[in-house]
Amino acid sequence: MYHSIVISGKDIFKEWGLVPTSRPVINPPAVKTTYVDVPAMDGGLDYTDVLLGRPAYGYREGSWEFAVRSRRSWSEVYTSVMNYLHGVKHSIVLEDDPDYYYTGRLTVNAWKSEKEYSLIAIDYKLDPFKKRLSENDEEDWLWDDLFNKTIRYGTFQVSGQKYRNVLYNGIRPTVPLITCSAAMTVEYNGSSFTLVPGDNTNNNLALQQGDNIMLFKGNGIVTMRYREVTL
Repeated sequence: MYHSIVISGKDIFKEWGLVPTSRPVINPPAVKTTYVDVPAMDGGLDYTDVLLGRPAYGYREGSWEFAVRSRRSWSEVYTSVMNYLHGVKHSIVLEDDPDYYYTGRLTVNAWKSEKEYSLIAIDYKLDPFKKRLSENDEEDWLWDDLFNKTIRYGTFQVSGQKYRNVLYNGIRPTVPLITCSAAMTVEYNGSSFTLVPGDNTNNNLALQQGDNIMLFKGNGIVTMRYREVTL
């Protein structure tokens, strides 16, 4: 295993023979903290969570170094890497973390040509959260039936009304795509929302980490799709 990286679908080892000089990792995002010093008060005021109810995060920034082991000429690899990567926004998947992807901009920092091999450094500036590659309905993801604990898969039938508890493991709220075979309503967090036949999205139906209890009313088949967003 070369601990490779897949960048927008291209495995950089298979494509260019880039081998990391150490296991590539993606640095954690900086936490955007807000502290106010108050005279005659022990400590101070911490407003970090005030706006979002959770910390906000900055970009993930860092660099990877690779040795170039390719049968292609140095100039050919250099030109190909520069054209594909330099200053371009990409999706990134680490071979060591294959279930999630990151998005952000990459730049070629330096290229050193040695007698036996060449070294290349690639800088990254990525969004703070990573997302699961597959949607929930592509996995063995299950509904919690809430009352009788019957195990069911992502698609379910509503006949009159049906409670569902959507179990979401992500750290950042995500808006699901709810697909209905017929018009119906769903009650969530004390509000009622109309669902039309076909695809429905609504920012007020964003899934929160943990339990998300919903009451569907109507007659038809419901499927919910979303991607887990986490650190």
